Amino acid sequence: MIHFQNARRVSRITTGILITLLFVIPILYVVMISFEAPQHFILHPLQPSSPAAGNYSQAYQQGDLGPQLLNTILYSVSAAAISTFLSVLIAFPVARSLVRWSSTIYRSFVIGICLPLAVIPLFVEARDLHLYDNRIGYIILHVEPGLPLGVLLIAAFIASVPKELDEAAWLDGCSYLRYIVQFVIRLAWPSIVITFLYSLLQVWNDIIGPVIFLASPNLLPVTRGIYDFYGQNQSAWTLLAAAVVIVSLPVFALFAASQRQLLRSVVGGSV
Repeated sequence: MIHFQNARRVSRITTGILITLLFVIPILYVVMISFEAPQHFILHPLQPSSPAAGNYSQAYQQGDLGPQLLNTILYSVSAAAISTFLSVLIAFPVARSLVRWSSTIYRSFVIGICLPLAVIPLFVEARDLHLYDNRIGYIILHVEPGLPLGVLLIAAFIASVPKELDEAAWLDGCSYLRYIVQFVIRLAWPSIVITFLYSLLQVWNDIIGPVIFLASPNLLPVTRGIYDFYGQNQSAWTLLAAAVVIVSLPVFALFAASQRQLLRSVVGGSV
């Protein structure tokens, strides 16, 4: 029995190390390239040299990443906040079976995770509803991608909350929305954080949406900016690496700040 536990522990440690190396090594290599001089990288692509921080300022100015980053933050945070709020409002009655056909609604969201995004109908809808090429329309069109997983994840957490708490709150005269805000959101906070981060990444990493739904240069997010920057600097690998690092830093900082909630959600989901 002890031998089996030791072998299982070694297997887990080995798997963790392999997964870490699989993700960490490419990231570190991109960071290393971002500090390389172009001539040195061409001659010695695998050999680090003295850091050259000028790549970041050059990539930031040439790619006009400042306004694009602000647009991306506005789009992703707004769409993720709306999607998370709607997920909470939908998940609670579905988890508590307060509406008819709650199981059917739940299954529809399960199917929604597997269905691809209907780009052409969305484009026609955006054009007819005057949502094309404007910030509000772009945010509204990006609310849906995070809803299916958000509803399922939050509903799973709400299902683990005893129903006696609902009954006690309603007997004390607590209203429906007040109960959701003061109790449900606090109890399901780890799942809400996960839903928000997932929805945010759906908008942050979207490259198809800016091409289809936006045309004005001042409205473009950073993914479209990186794509255009790549077209202008296909051989400038050090500048491209610096631009990628600049774009990734806000998301990395957000995940680092949310690490505690991520761990709580994993522990809560395993119980």
